[in-house]
Amino acid sequence: MTPANPAPFGSNNDYLLAELRWLEYLLQAEIIRARSSPEVGRQELFRGMYIGDREVDRLLRQETTESDAKAAALRRAANAVRADIEARTAASIEQGVALALPHLTALFGLTPFETRVLLAALAPEVDAKFGTLFAYLQDDATRRRPSVDLAIRLFVDPTQRLETLAAFSHHATLPRLRLLSGFHASNDPLPNRTLALDALVVSALLGHQGLDPDLMACVNTITPDLALAELRWDADLRRRLLDMTVSFGETAARSQSRLVIHFHGPTGTGKRTLAAAVCRELGVPLVRIDLRAILARFENFEQALFILLRQALVERSAVFLDHFEAVTGDEGRASEHRKSICRSINELAWLVFVGTETAWSPADLFRPNHTVSIALPPPNLAERRRLWEAASAERASAAAPFAPDIDWGEIAVKFRVTPGAMNAAIDAAAAAARLRDPRCVAVTAEDLHRGLYAQSKQKLGALARKLTLRHTWPHIVLPANARAQLRELCAQVRHRHTVFSDWGFDGTLSVGKGLCVLFCGQSGVGKTMAVEVIANELSLEVYKIDLSTVVSKYIGETEKNLSRVFQEAESSNAILFFDEADALFGKRSEVKDAHDRYANIEINYLLQRIEEFEGVVILASNLRKNIDEAFSRRMQFVIEFPFPDVAHRYGIWKQHFPADAPIGEDVDLTYLAERFTLSGGGIKNVVVNAAFLAAAEGRPIRMRHLIHATRREYEKTGRLCTENDFGAYHASLAS
Repeated sequence: MTPANPAPFGSNNDYLLAELRWLEYLLQAEIIRARSSPEVGRQELFRGMYIGDREVDRLLRQETTESDAKAAALRRAANAVRADIEARTAASIEQGVALALPHLTALFGLTPFETRVLLAALAPEVDAKFGTLFAYLQDDATRRRPSVDLAIRLFVDPTQRLETLAAFSHHATLPRLRLLSGFHASNDPLPNRTLALDALVVSALLGHQGLDPDLMACVNTITPDLALAELRWDADLRRRLLDMTVSFGETAARSQSRLVIHFHGPTGTGKRTLAAAVCRELGVPLVRIDLRAILARFENFEQALFILLRQALVERSAVFLDHFEAVTGDEGRASEHRKSICRSINELAWLVFVGTETAWSPADLFRPNHTVSIALPPPNLAERRRLWEAASAERASAAAPFAPDIDWGEIAVKFRVTPGAMNAAIDAAAAAARLRDPRCVAVTAEDLHRGLYAQSKQKLGALARKLTLRHTWPHIVLPANARAQLRELCAQVRHRHTVFSDWGFDGTLSVGKGLCVLFCGQSGVGKTMAVEVIANELSLEVYKIDLSTVVSKYIGETEKNLSRVFQEAESSNAILFFDEADALFGKRSEVKDAHDRYANIEINYLLQRIEEFEGVVILASNLRKNIDEAFSRRMQFVIEFPFPDVAHRYGIWKQHFPADAPIGEDVDLTYLAERFTLSGGGIKNVVVNAAFLAAAEGRPIRMRHLIHATRREYEKTGRLCTENDFGAYHASLAS
């Protein structure tokens, strides 16, 4: 008789031992029943090839009997044990004792018979005695696992045999969820098929975690660092997410539908962090499954994913499917992988998060499940500044805090990074600081810049060339107005946080928050040098776009390449420099044929992309009038680089002679500036070529070397060299 207040099981092991005792009673009764039939063919000649009565008696520690009364008594004892187990199981669940088999029963909606099949299949995995008993009852020393027939004999009334066989059909729970290993791969008649558990199911029933290393490499548990209320997302989004998941969780047990939440946004925006915080509020773990890793490691994608999802469900975890882009392509295999994901979700999941970088639409992929798609954009300027300041305050007690002179507003403007990249950059900056000085007492702005650039995606190298920044303000010679405009340009980058964030202009502009600049002037007047000066002043990198890799004759390819350029520039925090911009930003023409129409489409796409880009774009053109007026209207600065006059040419001549260069006393820079109308680039060429002429003679740079190099520069550009051009120095050209 079951006590009024049954004691709960102390552990999962205690529970399993009780279940195995109950199973042993049933086996004893079945052995007695089997012995009541005459043995056929068992003779001493075959000793060792079958299980004899004496061996069974030894295992059960009882005398052999064929009494029906004894079998009935064993059945009654088994029923009493069963009732006690049921009562103690209920008490254990009420007190929160984790019992694996009841958990799987509730989780997968198993019938009592299916639960007992799992118990019978588990028995020989934990005690070899049961293997021997199963072999005896099946009259085969090699069959140490139970068969379907034996399970029915043990657990089912004979009159229900045919109905019970339905539990082993393809669509039944045990085979469908692959709880039984290789069940439908057998060609044996259904009653003779062996009941063997999947290895992971064995581990789960024993309370262990048993994924193999390859599977473990594709999955990890996400531990939330912050509560949902502490995240940067607005309160309305947080509330809606929580309400949705809570209400869905309450109806999930009664509904066959699953909840799929699709987060899309750049890497590091916090997709996994937000999902983990939601799960923390729900009180459930969150498991991340890396689809890209599964594809790389496993030939059978569906099987690996199925096992991981089943394991997550056993552990009562929600699931985050990461790197979903790996299966969003159009090729046949990607489509099959998506179908596999849907089938596995329908079978094994209840709350699923999907993460992608782009706003890919799953459309009807997850039907009939409830699907919600939510954009998680990177932090805007105000949010970046707030996150940086919070990180600085958090690090104040560290061994090497941030230096007090770091301008977080400026950092927020220059580096459009996600929270994930911020954290990685801080770690990299601290490491750089220790490398610079093992006794480092503060992380400087320079350390932080290094850390930030280390996190940037430098994929722009395939479409652009990173400029080496050698020039600063003392190197550039320009009229006062052009120089002032360059200073104003730098100030706009530095103080964007004040204007957009502090003064509220960010809320009045939906696009056009970036800085688009046009440099106009002849070749060699200093446009590229000015770009280097600006980049050095702002501590930013510059990528010069290689038009040969961007512009394509194939329709639509140019737009794709440009999209990649701007997308990578967003994450690389770099200045985009389009030299000879006329090729891309030229005037739209009257549409006369398909080529004109698609050329205009490219320009329209560029207009849209430049407005959306929040970084710095610099265009350089020889003629301002060659640029489409629509681009000109979107320019914050149009800076003219005039051909240098005499005074500026003198400064350029002087600037191009390094301090260590040996210069002859006869060099007359005033004469050179007044006599030769060369651009800054031309002057640079003359000075360098003259230096090589002098080095070849082993002498300092003399006036005749400069005159000779000037003639070569004239010849290169197709200009005639007359006696009037070189005046008194013309005679030196003959030598």
